[in-house]
Parts: sequence; structure tokens; C-alpha cells
Amino acid sequence: MPMNRQQVEQHIQWKLQAGNCSFWWDNWLGIGPLAQFTTNSNSFNNSTVADFWEEGKWSWSKMIRQVPASQFSNILTTEIFPQQHIPDRALARIDSIEHTFKSGQFAAKVWSYFAGSAGLHSDHSSLQLLLQQWWTTKSKNAAHKLLLQATPIFICWKLWKNRCACKYGGKATNIIRVKYAVYKDNFKMLNSAFPHLQWPAKWTDLIQKSEKCVHEIKVNMVKWLKPANQWLKVNTDGSALMNLGRLGAGGILRDKHGKLVMAFTTPLGEGTNNKAEIEAAIFGLTWALELGYRNIILELDSQLLVHWILKKAVPRWSIITQLGRLQQLIAQVHNFKCTHVFREANCVADALS
Repeated sequence: MPMNRQQVEQHIQWKLQAGNCSFWWDNWLGIGPLAQFTTNSNSFNNSTVADFWEEGKWSWSKMIRQVPASQFSNILTTEIFPQQHIPDRALARIDSIEHTFKSGQFAAKVWSYFAGSAGLHSDHSSLQLLLQQWWTTKSKNAAHKLLLQATPIFICWKLWKNRCACKYGGKATNIIRVKYAVYKDNFKMLNSAFPHLQWPAKWTDLIQKSEKCVHEIKVNMVKWLKPANQWLKVNTDGSALMNLGRLGAGGILRDKHGKLVMAFTTPLGEGTNNKAEIEAAIFGLTWALELGYRNIILELDSQLLVHWILKKAVPRWSIITQLGRLQQLIAQVHNFKCTHVFREANCVADALS
């Protein structure tokens, strides 16, 4: 890994959140480390990006003393949305990776990094052809696109795995074993994603089959519907900044005319997104009962929670207590319905959460 560090880091860019990545040595600007643009000794310190922020904005006074003038405009035009509780993330630069694939360097690089060290020689042209076929083939079909995205990962993994097995006393690496392992993983992936299709037993047939697949497009009209006479509709939603993370709940109660009865938004502390969804439903039903309604429709955009409420799925043990509280509220309702709705029709509750 240290040997390939330089080649890998050029394809990485940091997404700024807390600003805890290195100001000088991490590629957060998209042009490489800032240290390469200056000879100033300040570039050898441990400054983070957040050290150059003041009240959520770039600090002129700090930058003018240390930052190379050639990069002033690049930094100032970089938007920041400071979130102290979320660390910066290293992301793959898609533009860089796509250029590598499209330029035809992918097969050569994979072969030189993995195949050589795995004991496979350049005369094994069938696997090289497999690599080249990946980046030269173009398709918009869902199955074929999935195949093309996963194949290079499977190839790299199997080459590396076989190399390690051989090194530590396992079976000797050979081209047949690697090719079979790559096909097997692709077959399993496609069979899992598209179980209604019959996948062939040959690699070339597998590609041809996937090329013939056409993505099925289904259009549904999504809109919020008023409840029937004497009914109240409760739309709720829960949100989590991360899973685990800070939680919030929101909801809206509307009558048969679609008029607002009440709306709510409340913080829920920390936990999982499932906890947020359940607590939001509990909050909404509690208020509906307090206001005297006994014919209630609970509408949610969480299909999983709907299945739990209707007992079509078994919940995790960690949320059984919460669901028990929700079922106790439902038992107080004379007529109750729980339905799933797409998020577009639940946008008010979603925004409030």
C-alpha cells in the first residue's frame, strides 16, 4: 500500500465538513496538495482546513500570511458548509477514474499492479482481454451497466486474493481459477439483482445476455389524497443526520377538507433512523388522540415501518419497546389504517422532520 500511495492519492479528493483534513497535504481543493505550490516552511505544519475559517467563512487575515497567492481565488471560490460533528470524507474523483478507464490505461494498470505480483504472466491474454472488454463496451441497460461496474472490482479482488493464498501456503494461482471466480461473482450479483432472468454459464454469453436487458420504466402519479368524512389523516416522518446521529421528527394532521389541524416538529436526541420514524408516528398519533379523533389514517413514507405496524415483518429486538408504545396508541383508535406513501406526497412531514 505505501508503494502505491502516490498513484492512489491523485484519484482522491476530500469533502469538507468539519474541516479536520490537512490544509497543506490533503487534496481538498481538487488540484493536489497545496504544499506543492509553496516553499514556505508553514506548509510543513499540522494545520487543518478549519484553522483557516472564522465564523463559517474563509479568514483573510490567516490566509494572506501563509497561503500561496496563486491559489487565493481557488480557495475563496470553494464553498464551505461547516459541520463540526461530521468529519471530512475522502472521496474518489470520478472524473479522474473515468479518464483512466476511457483512455485505455485501466487494463494495463490493473495488470501491472496485481497480475504481475500474483504470478500471472503477460501471455495470459484472455484475462487482459476481459479487462479491455470492460472499458471498451458501452451500454445503458441496467443489467449490463451493473456488470461493467462490478467486473473490474471482482478481477482486482480475485487476483489479490489468489496472490495472498499462494503466498501463505494455499493453492497455486492459475488463470482458469481467476477467470472462474470472476464469472461466479458476476453471476451471483446479476442473479441477485435480476432473479427473474436465467443467466448463462459462459462469460461471453453472460455479457450478451446482459446487453439484451432493457430497464423497465414505470410511471406512477404521486399525490396526497384527502381522508374520507369523519377521518383524520396523520402524515409523519423522521430524519437522522447520520445513522447513528441526531434525530428529528415532523408531521402534519389534516381533516377531510385537507385543512391543517396541527403540525409539529421536534428533536429526538440521538439514535437510528428507524427510531426517528417510530417516534414521529408516536408523536403524531398522541396528538390526534388528544384532539379527540378516533378514526385515523397514519400515512408514512417508510415501507418498513408500515410492515412492522401491520405485522407483516418481524422488527429488530432493539425497537420492540418503541413499537409496543405505538401499538398501545393504535389500540385506543376506533378505526385505524396505516398506508405507505411515496416521499413526494409526504413532503410536508419530510420538511418538518
